[in-house]
Amino acid sequence: MPMTQARLECAAPIMAYVDNGTVQDPNDALQIGMQLWNSTLPNAPVAMKPSRTEIVDHIRTTLPMDRQEADAFFERMIERKAYVFPDDIQPEGSMTMCRRQEVEYLITPCAESQLHLSDEPVPPDDDDHTFLEALRQLDARIAADEDYDDWEADFFAMQDLCCQRYHHWLQTKGVPETYREQFPFCVETYLNCIYQYGAGKLRDVSPYALEEFFMDYLLRKVMAKPPEYTHWPPALRLFYRF
Repeated sequence: MPMTQARLECAAPIMAYVDNGTVQDPNDALQIGMQLWNSTLPNAPVAMKPSRTEIVDHIRTTLPMDRQEADAFFERMIERKAYVFPDDIQPEGSMTMCRRQEVEYLITPCAESQLHLSDEPVPPDDDDHTFLEALRQLDARIAADEDYDDWEADFFAMQDLCCQRYHHWLQTKGVPETYREQFPFCVETYLNCIYQYGAGKLRDVSPYALEEFFMDYLLRKVMAKPPEYTHWPPALRLFYRF
């Protein structure tokens, strides 16, 4: 999972005090979580690693607890970090982390057979032509080696048009509402990877770039429950059909 999500997972017992109303400001709880996390990092600069006394005092005043309770809570949280994110299984030099599973997920393929797409073609209308022209112009500017800053706004405009027209196509094809609401978001993340991270252009994405998208970018950039990641392959298959 992404590093940011890993920190939130580790801080779950602290955030429970926000959920039950004990702590009013979530940032106060998150700060404790960050202090605890940083205290376990072996190579973190000294300035980033607060002392145990400092963290325990912060726990006492925020949660609130007496000294003995805060000490015990500190120990539980350090043990939780070591158990949930063991150092010996973490990928070196990566912005993702491996989490020990405490729950089981039944991950099955997306039921594409239930989509029941109509065989009738969807003729392009003026909005489709507007999107395609925006895409062609964007690709031409990239091919001309223009700086990203010069075409960034045009990319986001093209992305919005693209997702709108894809949603319209899914609706016209009779795709159930659940999927047609989720699939455009899948395409949005895909376009971000292609155009913002230099994976090519929409019509010539290499197999290597596709592998990088599914095995690295998607897992780092999108916080989703494990079964939800199965939506991306059918979403992109239908997108290229669109």
